[in-house]
Parts: sequence; C-alpha cells; structure tokens
Amino acid sequence: MSFLIVVVILYWWLRSRRKPKLSPYMLEQFLKITDPIPLCGKPDVVWKTRDGTLIVGDYKSRENQQVYESEVIQLSVYKLLVERTQNKPVADYGFIHFKNRNMKKVYLMKEKEIIALYHRYWNVIGGEVVAFAADNKNYCRYCSHKHKCS
Repeated sequence: MSFLIVVVILYWWLRSRRKPKLSPYMLEQFLKITDPIPLCGKPDVVWKTRDGTLIVGDYKSRENQQVYESEVIQLSVYKLLVERTQNKPVADYGFIHFKNRNMKKVYLMKEKEIIALYHRYWNVIGGEVVAFAADNKNYCRYCSHKHKCS
C-alpha cells in the first residue's frame, strides 16, 4: 500500500514539473490597432496554452542570450496587439527563443506603460521633450534619432 502511495505522489510531482503544453495559435500574422494608440506589428509566434491563454514569442538568431529592454518593449507591444485583436486572455509574460534553442521567459510591460512610451516618442520627435541618451551607449548605436539626444 505504501508503495502505491509513493508512486502516486511521484506521478503527481513529475506531472506538476512539466512545462505547459503550448500549441501554435498564430505565426507571423500582421496585426493593427488604432485604440488606445495606433500600433501595428507581426509577432513571430503566439502560442495557446491548454486553458486557452495566449503567449507571445519572438525568435532571435544570435548566440548571445541576453534579453534587451527593446525586446521586452517589442514583446509588450505584441501582447497589446494580440489582446486587442483576439478575444482571448493573454499572459503577462512572453518567451524569447535564441539560436541555440534556449528560451527565456520575460515579464511584459503594462498597457499604460506602452501608451506612455508611445506619447514620449512622439513628444521627442516633435521637440516638446528633450531626449536623453541611454545609460548604455550600445542602445544608441543604431538609433535614427540619436542626433536629438542631449
């Protein structure tokens, strides 16, 4: 009898350690919204969990497995696009997949943070707000607006 109890406990423990079963829901589909702000994008992948929750993902072809702030912003925008165009719950996290097949879970920004970034961007472009360079100059290397920073 005790052997059976150990087997059942081991079974439930192993089952609880499994990753959630994800199935592809959407692949590189162009999405566009106008409310609450105009945005568009094409998430690399959106997965659907067993309970119907959607999870956004992005593939990176680099070996370096560092997750950059710009990638969190990108996935957060995808999350907002998916939330507004699909009638399903969307997870507050996403996954970045790297070339070596490793993936990292990242927690995404809230809708109000994306809206604030959008308005800040247009205020910088319009000259109403003075831009400032990032602490890490590598972020600025390819920026088309770096000439506007103080």
